Amino acid sequence: MPNEADYRVVRDENVLRFQSLSSPFVVANFIRAIFHGRQSGITHFLLDFAAIQGAYPNVVAPVAGLLEMYRSEEQLSFEILDSPDFLGRTCIFNPAIAGLDLGDSLTPMNVVWKFATPNEINQLVNAYITDVARAVECKIGVLQGLEWCLNEVMDNILQHSLATHGYAMGQIHPSSQHIALCIFDHGRGLYNSLKATVHQPSNAVEAIKLAVQEGVTRDKNIGQGNGMWGLQNIVMSNSGFLNITSGPGFVGRRNTELNTSLQVPFPSYSNNCTTVDFQIDFDKEVSIVDALGGYQPINQRIENLEDDFNNIIYRVSDQPSGSGTRKSGVLLRNELLNIKNESNSLIQIDFSGLSVIASSFADELVGKLILICSSQEFERRFKIVGANETILAIINRSVTQRIRDGMTDDSEATS
Repeated sequence: MPNEADYRVVRDENVLRFQSLSSPFVVANFIRAIFHGRQSGITHFLLDFAAIQGAYPNVVAPVAGLLEMYRSEEQLSFEILDSPDFLGRTCIFNPAIAGLDLGDSLTPMNVVWKFATPNEINQLVNAYITDVARAVECKIGVLQGLEWCLNEVMDNILQHSLATHGYAMGQIHPSSQHIALCIFDHGRGLYNSLKATVHQPSNAVEAIKLAVQEGVTRDKNIGQGNGMWGLQNIVMSNSGFLNITSGPGFVGRRNTELNTSLQVPFPSYSNNCTTVDFQIDFDKEVSIVDALGGYQPINQRIENLEDDFNNIIYRVSDQPSGSGTRKSGVLLRNELLNIKNESNSLIQIDFSGLSVIASSFADELVGKLILICSSQEFERRFKIVGANETILAIINRSVTQRIRDGMTDDSEATS
């Protein structure tokens, strides 16, 4: 277990010095520091992030949300003394608005997003799933499971927290092969939401445990109570981990291990705050049907790509990364591999609307795709359509060279 002292937020009068942004202990210590500062009559705080070398969603998203809450609801003000450039790019000091800023971002990852409407949730979730699908090849069920978890947790904030908005941040960690997500709100918390219902939890930990049980909800007219239950099942089936903090309560699950606490600091009775922090390994399969008790949700992402004959149409010209770089070829190849893993339909790689593509792009997209899948599998699952003679010649030359070389380890090469 990490030592909380290693993640201190040191207060010197109105100066708060952050030692780390890599553990939820930082969030607890930040809340304590603000509390003691306010007791001393301080309403303006100076924040020093000079020591920060890395930042994780389960710290950055809650701190971003708390800063906005303290400003708007408690009339506190904050000034940044020192901060590394990368931390500013996370939008910790001024969260990006889903729906407004999302289209301007190259990737939704490593940024704190603020969402307040179902449309903003939809846009943000779609951006997350697309980004993951292009960044890494995921095992069967991972993308659909991730989509379910994000939609359910974010929607719960709008339906039950009494907060007008929530915050989300995600990261992809290729070396450890997992996707880390954190969703935060500064609403009333799970205990306050459930205490007047038939469930009547005795404390915040019991409220969290109830929230992840099947059929438990504040109001059956609003929801069936399967969202948090499905989240837990999906994460556990993937051997990931799930940490939920709400008010003074904490419940953490990793495989069969369960940790709880009733001593988590929180801002106030009306602002219990809830943090849902989970990780899914993209190299481990998820059985959505088993995790959701036999229910198979529609894979809307795949359905949107299908034509009237149930063929998947993947239009290269529609992809924002273009067809002129090796990097774009990697992104599109990963997405095609993930589509193949999610569906048994024929996938048509459609080059219509393009007059030419880069040889390096063709090598990454088609040449390596054939090597990864094998020629037989490629012919069975994929079909190239809409390509003019120039594009076909470029593809054929790239495929011939790639098969002749028999190599897949030069992704960083230049054309």
